[in-house]
Amino acid sequence: MSFKNILVPIDFSPRSNAALEAAADIANQCDGKITLLHIIDVPESQQPEYRRALDTFGNHEGGTEQDMPLILFTMKETKRKLREAREKYPKITFVEKVVFDRVHRQIYSVVEGTDVDLIVMGSSGASGLGEVFIGSNTQKVVRNASCPVLVIKDDEGDFNPRNIVFASDFSEMGGQAAKLFPVFKKLYGSTMHFLNIVTPSTFEATPTTTKRMKEFAEHTKLEAEDYTTNIYNYYTEEEGILTFAEESKADMILLGTHGRKGFSRFMMGSIAENVANHSEIPVFVFRQD
Repeated sequence: MSFKNILVPIDFSPRSNAALEAAADIANQCDGKITLLHIIDVPESQQPEYRRALDTFGNHEGGTEQDMPLILFTMKETKRKLREAREKYPKITFVEKVVFDRVHRQIYSVVEGTDVDLIVMGSSGASGLGEVFIGSNTQKVVRNASCPVLVIKDDEGDFNPRNIVFASDFSEMGGQAAKLFPVFKKLYGSTMHFLNIVTPSTFEATPTTTKRMKEFAEHTKLEAEDYTTNIYNYYTEEEGILTFAEESKADMILLGTHGRKGFSRFMMGSIAENVANHSEIPVFVFRQD
């Protein structure tokens, strides 16, 4: 596995700039290119007039005269900011895309229309009713993206995941994880800290869990020095992962997801979505199915 085509949704905030810096580091090492996607998020009811204005600016067809001042100013500023972002990374090939749309929908559109290997995006998370009924854009992307998603949670841009917590029940051998471990080992010299969370409802004898972890490591061809095994007792999987990562001073959390949707996702929640939303360190989510 290699990250040749990287998508970075950018709104020019410190956190999205940090996401770009992380993406640039990966692209430099993988000889990859970056698509910068700037989305002007507008309500559904206003999208037709904004698209007409964008067409006026880009193609000189359609649109109305009164649309022009706003779109000209918006596009000029956006192009300037994109140019400034690109100029920080002169060795990387960039593709730019600016659209008026909803954020999560446009991200899916770009991923489906191109061979995106990785999405890197900043996130400040969501909480309360907004998290349950609306969800942050990050959660929606994590839930639906067909490619891996790296969520950057810091503004500093010092992405260097040498110590990675890989949380799983280790019941599925290999898969995407087996392809990802060597990539992080090569790029950052990473050590994988295998983590199984034991909750009151999921008790299992420690020797049984440890044996499964070691079998997983053998199946993914990890050397003994490349991983550790950790069994951690906590009330919920999500809280256990976040607490262990904090206590162990991890640099990143690695999680697989089956991308549950609909009623089952609402009732049970998604551990990957919630961890990505509430973690204070980067979270890398990949699809297992």
